[in-house]
Amino acid sequence: MGFIGYLHKREDKDKDAVVRVFLECREDPPRGISCTYAVDVVFPGGKAPCRLRGVDGILVLKKFYKLVHSLEERAREHGNDRLQALGSVQGLLEHLGYTRNARDFAGLEEPKPSMLS
Repeated sequence: MGFIGYLHKREDKDKDAVVRVFLECREDPPRGISCTYAVDVVFPGGKAPCRLRGVDGILVLKKFYKLVHSLEERAREHGNDRLQALGSVQGLLEHLGYTRNARDFAGLEEPKPSMLS
């Protein structure tokens, strides 16, 4: 079963804040962790609204949409407004943390996106 990975790229406070989300991750013992897609959620100047980088096809768009829907559900379960999940870097990280099949890649080597067979 696959999982979602994420990594907060700490930037200077005046620059863009980025959370890289890795979709369709898998443990691959000889090579480590691999994933099919990586999407950057960019918060210009560290603030909402966010924009996306790496959504360059229909399949990644569908996968990312499913993740957004899941994050909105986690927000509702925790008594938060559904928009809070993508309202800030902290909100995104918080709601990714609530997601059962998500892993924080802080301190780990960043996986390289590669199409899995």
